[in-house]
Amino acid sequence: MVFPSLFKSRGHRGVWHDPTRTLRTLESFAATEEDGGKDLVAAARRTTDPDLRSHLERHAEDELRHAEMFRERAGALRAERVHRVETSAGERLDLPYDLARGRDGQDAHGFFTAGLYDELGEVSYVAMLHVAEERAAEMFAEHLALTEGHDPATAAVFQAILKDEKYHVAYTGTFLDRWRKEGRADEVNRALKSARSSRAGAAWKAMGVRSAGGFGRAVMWLTYWTLFAPFALLGGRRAFAPPGWSAPAPNSTDPLEGQA
Repeated sequence: MVFPSLFKSRGHRGVWHDPTRTLRTLESFAATEEDGGKDLVAAARRTTDPDLRSHLERHAEDELRHAEMFRERAGALRAERVHRVETSAGERLDLPYDLARGRDGQDAHGFFTAGLYDELGEVSYVAMLHVAEERAAEMFAEHLALTEGHDPATAAVFQAILKDEKYHVAYTGTFLDRWRKEGRADEVNRALKSARSSRAGAAWKAMGVRSAGGFGRAVMWLTYWTLFAPFALLGGRRAFAPPGWSAPAPNSTDPLEGQA
């Protein structure tokens, strides 16, 4: 996926120089890793493949350990900077570094993670993990680069976790390759395409949330000048005015006239 990278670096860079955002980021990472670990535990219990079960169990242990590492680092920073991390009124909570679940139940990677194994099936579940862990490895590598120059303790956390993420990408890729060789290439390819498509949709959605205000105003402006105003003129009626015009007469029968 290319287009998310156009937006992420600038937003992530400021995270690690602001105490409040640093704590929220670490705590959000912890919550996401813990959620993933719990789902992997459930998936390991459901699979009938002993080899896959072993890897899923190790993966679950890794995710839960990562959650604890992030929480411990957040706790250390909170103790060091407690006087600097009071949340200001009106602070935005929907920034791209925040990995907490949204209202629709998606995790940071754009997947629904409650009971996914039963919902997706074995191949699709492993394909989802493969795509998600590729994204996680890329993201943690970026955060490692952003912290190692001025926050070595946090950088060390990312460095340790990144090693596990690379293993997660490798083992899921190995299973996908094995299933391809067993004659299930079409199924694997469909599962990967679906997983990447889901991630793409989540990325577009996140980008839309961040730019909704400005984009909405632009659409309204363009709609007015390309649709409402020309048709009003062609109809021989008073063109609709931009925001700030005077209210319509009380007896007006035009349902659009004077609407903001």
